[in-house]
Amino acid sequence: METKTPAINKTLYRSYRGELSKLTFNSKPIINDLSKRATADIADAETILKAIEDHLRFSVPDLKLPAFYLLDSIIKNVGGMYVDLLHGRLERIFVDVWKTVDAEVKGKMERTMRTWRDGFEGGRRNVFPEFVLRKIEEDVAKLKARATGAVAVAPVAPLVEGEADILDNLTSMQSYSKKRALEQKQQAMEQAVSARVDAYDASSRGSSHPQHAPKRQRTPDHGQVSNNVQC
Repeated sequence: METKTPAINKTLYRSYRGELSKLTFNSKPIINDLSKRATADIADAETILKAIEDHLRFSVPDLKLPAFYLLDSIIKNVGGMYVDLLHGRLERIFVDVWKTVDAEVKGKMERTMRTWRDGFEGGRRNVFPEFVLRKIEEDVAKLKARATGAVAVAPVAPLVEGEADILDNLTSMQSYSKKRALEQKQQAMEQAVSARVDAYDASSRGSSHPQHAPKRQRTPDHGQVSNNVQC
């Protein structure tokens, strides 16, 4: 029998996301207030966790650690349903954040994770089952090994091998395509101007007094054409 995911309280979600936007540094008062609200709204624990997950996913790297510390505070000080809901998703949350932050923040995250062992009851039992923590440690170890291997081949290597190359290639392709499209658009506009000039000259030569009609030469105004091109 499949377990249904609890419905998200949209009003609470928007409100909590708004409060999370204030967590721009490691502020104990803000973390305490958000932890207390998580306690008060424990019936909507899924909504609170969804708000924190999305904040961690979409915020810039410099803002991830304070939100991670908030999650740690809720885990340790509220526990209960929050810990139960995190069993199946903590690995993904931790690793996704870990991959995007610098070495200093990585170290702080790993130290925090170690407190999830023996974190309750004066160190007598784990906060999470051992297999959950072990899987996170294995994932982090693999990422570190991969990064070390990449550095040995290329001094400037990405944390996850291949990601930076893919992004660079995509950026180069997009830049070339944009430049090519701009060139084609400008060529088409220049051809259109030339066609109008030719049509005007032909009309002038076919007038009733061709001998008095001055020969009119026009050239495309490249400056004006260029200014009309939109990047």
